[in-house]
Amino acid sequence: MDLGLTGAKAVISGGTQGIGLAIAKQLMAEGVAVSIAARRQEGVDAALKALSPLGTAIGQVCDVTDYDATVAWMQDAAAALGGIDIVVHNATASGQPGPGPQSWINNFNVDVLGMVGMSEGALPFLEQSERAALVQIASITGIEHHDVPISPSYGAMKAASIRHMAQLAQQWGPKGIRANTVAPGPIFIEHGVWNGIKDNAPALYERDRDYHPTKRMGTGEEVARVATFLASPAASWVNGTTVRVDGAFTRGVNF
Repeated sequence: MDLGLTGAKAVISGGTQGIGLAIAKQLMAEGVAVSIAARRQEGVDAALKALSPLGTAIGQVCDVTDYDATVAWMQDAAAALGGIDIVVHNATASGQPGPGPQSWINNFNVDVLGMVGMSEGALPFLEQSERAALVQIASITGIEHHDVPISPSYGAMKAASIRHMAQLAQQWGPKGIRANTVAPGPIFIEHGVWNGIKDNAPALYERDRDYHPTKRMGTGEEVARVATFLASPAASWVNGTTVRVDGAFTRGVNF
C-alpha cells in the first residue's frame, strides 16, 4: 500500500529514543523528512547519527514544557523543512509514585501542555498542508487502570490528552487537519521502562508479559507502524479516534 507520505514533513517530540525514534525511522522509510527534539543535546546528536543515513533529519534541543520554546521549534522546523504536514507528540513525563503535587505538575506540563505547544505552534503550517495530521502517543493507562508503579497523574494526564486530541479533531477538522491518538500497551524497549521493570521487578514484568494472549511485550516498531499509518493520507477517513496497540492486553470492547 502506498501511504502517500513521500515528501511530507514531520515534527516528533521525544524523538531521540524509544517509540519516538522508531516513529522517526518508520516515517523516513516512507519518504518523510523529520525534525526531532528532546531535552539533551547528546541524545539529539546520537539520534541524528542513526537517522541521517535514512534521509532528511534535523534536530534540536527543546523542552516541551516551555510553550514559547516549543512554538519556536515548530517555526524553526517549518523553515528548515519547508513546512509541516505531521505533528507527533510523543514526549512524556512518565510520573513516579508518591504523594504530593510534583508528579501531577510534571505530567500536565509535558503530556498535556507539551502537546498544546506543538499543535498550536504548528497550526499555521498545518493549515497550508493538504495532508495535515496530528498523532499523539498516549497509553492504555489513560483508558483503564493498570497497576504498575507509576503515579496516578500519568494515567489521568494521558486521559486528558486523549480527550484533547479528540476535541482538536472536531475543531480543526474543517481546516483539513486530522487528529488521532495511539494508546500503546506494555512495550519493551532496550533501556526503556519495561527493561527496568524486567531487571528490578521480574515478577511484575512476567505477570504483564503473560497477560498478553501471545505472552510477549510489544515493540517500538509495532507502535511506529500504526502511528505512521494514522499520520498518512491512507488514513484520510480516520479522525478523532484512539487506536490501542497493545496485543489485546486491555479487555474492553469498543462498541
